[in-house]
Amino acid sequence: MSNLSVNYMGLPLRSPVIVASSGLTTQMDRVKEFEEAGAGAIVVKSLFEEQIVNEAEFLSTQSHEYPESSDYLHYYIRQYSVDRYLTLIKDIKAIVSAPVIASINCYSKGSWTSFAREIERAGADGLELNIYSLPLDIHKRADETEREYIDIVTEIVKNITIPVSVKIGSTFTNLPGFIEMLKGHGAKGVVLFNRFYTPDVDIARMNVTSADAFSHEQDYLAGMRWIGIVSALVPGIDLSASTGIHNGTIALKQLLSGASTVQMCTALYKKGAVAIKNALDDITLFMDKNGYGSIADFKGSLNYSNFGNPGKFERVQFMKSFGGK
Repeated sequence: MSNLSVNYMGLPLRSPVIVASSGLTTQMDRVKEFEEAGAGAIVVKSLFEEQIVNEAEFLSTQSHEYPESSDYLHYYIRQYSVDRYLTLIKDIKAIVSAPVIASINCYSKGSWTSFAREIERAGADGLELNIYSLPLDIHKRADETEREYIDIVTEIVKNITIPVSVKIGSTFTNLPGFIEMLKGHGAKGVVLFNRFYTPDVDIARMNVTSADAFSHEQDYLAGMRWIGIVSALVPGIDLSASTGIHNGTIALKQLLSGASTVQMCTALYKKGAVAIKNALDDITLFMDKNGYGSIADFKGSLNYSNFGNPGKFERVQFMKSFGGK
């Protein structure tokens, strides 16, 4: 009998398929369905610092004739948002046995350290830091941006005992080196990669619009390359594949490349909990066919170190494929 259990950030999971942070994890009936389908963990919908700040700023401008109320509004809105989020964590914990991982989207350390403590007290089993701000200062060096990430992680890890992962984008000058720094400052996991809001252009209306929020199956490829490389070069930190995890075949590719877990989102919106069950069935079938008793038996077997031709991960130009066409 195939054993689908894995260890992610020190947390025992019944399977490697994690429900990613999204609006789906605010719906108790859906969360319960995901666990029953075999999900290994639930990542709670992110709380966005920017959203809280913008809401407070908007309300402050509406009451400009009472400037003394601004500080109160900021405090009240922040506390209300935090309390509501902590209640969500407790509600999910009450109905599932799988680990519940909180998620915060922050761009400054400030009060988020105390918020992380509150998350831990609410019963969250782990914390996923979703750190990103668009670099628009042309005078700011890349290492300064990286230092901001490291400072946030360091401060939060210092103040809580639950494991911390960092959900990042792919645009770092030296991705393995950056992840090595995250590991050195206490991160237990890294999620590759975050799917950011993307603008599009409507040429008929001459307007800037939002691109499709859902991922596509081919979107897994960028993450798989780096998981294959990072799992070999930075041992001792768990990698979770995110974006484009639509089925069991893609999940298997990420596990073979070195991922400890995979995170599903778009597939759950489109297919529901059955997407988890189908993916786990595919993984089980693969394991039975190849004689693997556990995920650990094949995890990373095709990564940068273990694959016989690491150049397949290194190549970045299409010279061989399209050079003669």
